[in-house]
Amino acid sequence: MTSSTRMSSLFPNNAITRAERTYQQRSAKPPRTWRRWVNFGVKWLAITLSLILFGGLLLASITVRDPLPIAEKLNPLPNILSIVMGLYHVYLLFQTISRTANSISREKEAQTWDMLVLTGIDARQIVRGKWWATIQQQFPQYLLLSVLRIGTTAGTAISMTGIFYRYSSYYNSTVIMPHPVTIILVALVAFMFTMANLAFSAACGVMASAASKRSVVAIARGFGNQVLLSLVTVIGILYVFTRSFTYSYYSSFISTIYNAILGGAVSIIDNGFTLTTSNVYVGYFFDYNQQGSGSPILPLNLEWLAGAVVALLLYALLIWFALWRAEKQAVKEMATPVNS
Repeated sequence: MTSSTRMSSLFPNNAITRAERTYQQRSAKPPRTWRRWVNFGVKWLAITLSLILFGGLLLASITVRDPLPIAEKLNPLPNILSIVMGLYHVYLLFQTISRTANSISREKEAQTWDMLVLTGIDARQIVRGKWWATIQQQFPQYLLLSVLRIGTTAGTAISMTGIFYRYSSYYNSTVIMPHPVTIILVALVAFMFTMANLAFSAACGVMASAASKRSVVAIARGFGNQVLLSLVTVIGILYVFTRSFTYSYYSSFISTIYNAILGGAVSIIDNGFTLTTSNVYVGYFFDYNQQGSGSPILPLNLEWLAGAVVALLLYALLIWFALWRAEKQAVKEMATPVNS
């Protein structure tokens, strides 16, 4: 199988994908004029604020200046941005699972499933076609979500430790900034986590849809699938590693791998928000003896990046499992088996 064939199998552009995408576009109700303008204004205000926070943090790191005044002047907008980002994330999660959960069960309710399977299109093309169509449909909104996440991460990093140390002025303190490369990598990882969450939610919805005859039941199952798969994965990894390894007995290299796997597993729960935010904190170095200061730039620490890679690999495994289960269930519902 060539690489192009593998890519077309994973990300199909077949009749199923095009039909599902067309259905989702037509079934989406356009908002009223006033709501469209409100959404437009809020969206660009949030994007602008996110870019200011991220750009301010990056520029402060390059120039080694305290970025906290930026957040203080913008207050309470960074806090509002965090709330908007969280609500938007939950909204998109519900929307994505609902779309995919409705994809196959809708065919069964409308009694068009039998006609679909009689065309000879195999289970993989059906499942992955509907999964990929939903990802295409949701991608612009998740792209916006990733921008909001990057801004929220920067805003949280600026204020969380900075505010605490800001009021310890009786110490001789020096601002400590994260490395500029770390900030850029965190933005990239936040984007990748957001897209991984989109693919995972869509896969959980398709998995539920293939096993359900009604859309309402499929939506509930979709949420259950995502929660169950996430928790089982994290709890299983934590149980195995905490039982099998003793941290103090291993070299720094083994300890790095240990921390990367555990950090990556836990990142499945909050979609990597804690992992990214904790690596761009702005802190202060306290010089109790008033004899110079520590380095104003933290060194580039790639241990957290290894944890992010582990988390993304776990996402890929969970997505593959959900799609595989959906294919198996579609075959039970009389779809043509793969490679038959």
